Parts: sequence; C-alpha cells; structure tokens
Amino acid sequence: MKGIKRIARIFIPASIREFIYRSIPRFHKVNTYMLTREGQIKTLVPLNEKFFIREVNKEDIEELRKHESYRNPKAFEKKIIPRLNSPAWHGLAVIDRETRDIAYLAWVIDKTIPYLQEFGIFLKPNEFLLKDGFCVPHYRHQGLHSRMEQERINYCVGRGATAMYIQIHNPNKKGIKSVLDNGYRPVQQNIVIHWPIFNTYRALKGFLKKPFKHIVK
Repeated sequence: MKGIKRIARIFIPASIREFIYRSIPRFHKVNTYMLTREGQIKTLVPLNEKFFIREVNKEDIEELRKHESYRNPKAFEKKIIPRLNSPAWHGLAVIDRETRDIAYLAWVIDKTIPYLQEFGIFLKPNEFLLKDGFCVPHYRHQGLHSRMEQERINYCVGRGATAMYIQIHNPNKKGIKSVLDNGYRPVQQNIVIHWPIFNTYRALKGFLKKPFKHIVK
C-alpha cells in the first residue's frame, strides 16, 4: 500500500489526488460516553500563569480563524461561524496572555441540534455534550488538554448539568482510556459516514434515511 501511495504521488497531480480522496466515502465507528456528576471539580490541573481561560464570542473572529488554521482552515466558515451564531454552542478557550492567541479551544453543546438527533441523543435541560477539543501544536504538553476537560465539566455543572456526553472515535484508544478513567461510561456505538466532497459527516442511519439533508457538525 505504501508503495502504491509513493507511485501515486509521482504520477498523479496533487489536485487529482485530493479530488479522489474527497470523492471516496469513509465509515467510522463512534462511541458515545456519559458522565454523571453533581458537584464541580475542586482540584484542578495547574495552569501556567501565562494562560487564562474564558468563553469565546464573535469579537474573537480573527483569533479563532488563526487557531483553526492549524487544524482545518477550510472548515472555519462552515463550522466556527455557525457555532458562534448558535445559542446551542459555547466555546471555551485557553488564551496566551502575551500573544492573545488561542492555545486550546473546546466546545460545549447545551441544546439538542440536528447532528445529535441523528445519533438518537436528545439533551434534557440538565444534559450537555462536550465536543471538539484542539490544542495548537506548539502549546502541547503543557497540561492544557487535561485542564480543559476539567473546565468544561465545571462549566456544565455550573449551569445545571448533572450528566455530560462525549463522543470518541473507536480507533482512538488513548482517548477512550482517558474518558473511562475519568468516570465516563459507554452508552452507544454508531457507524458514521464521512464523505468530504459533499461535506458530509453524519450517523449512517440518518444519512440513509435522508441522504441529501445537510447537517452541520
């Protein structure tokens, strides 16, 4: 397989390789876990004094755009902007005091959105879902991920949550171990279809019922 990929890089232009990659649907297993908790976490992972944490808003557009450039710049307009305009999405960020850059960004969902409905998840008033934590590469290995997992739980509990969901791709064994070690329990497993050329990332059952329905992840 590696040999075929090397040959393809030599003889097939990058634009065509990209088109082929985007045209092929891929299927993944996604596990959903739930954590039940009544009180906030008191003992937090220490955070370097150069950082502080707050919720992002529409005034952070340029910082969010820069942060997303390390991950998937093409998804900024399709994902980040709709999330900022939605009352269901809340972004928490670790910010560098000196540069004002967003070092780590993670999201919380507190209302049922179409994406969750396809998984059969309907959030009650006391239920939240944690989504999409990402650390900028040069800020890694400073404990930001561990601290932000705690901060998101406290954010939810502080707003009345007694249960929180999180989704982890099945191949991500390290992520699965982490959530299990932190008290989450498995709830369900779903097959997801990822079809880049159509900007599709959906639970397979929902996709088969309404394949042309547009769902924002």
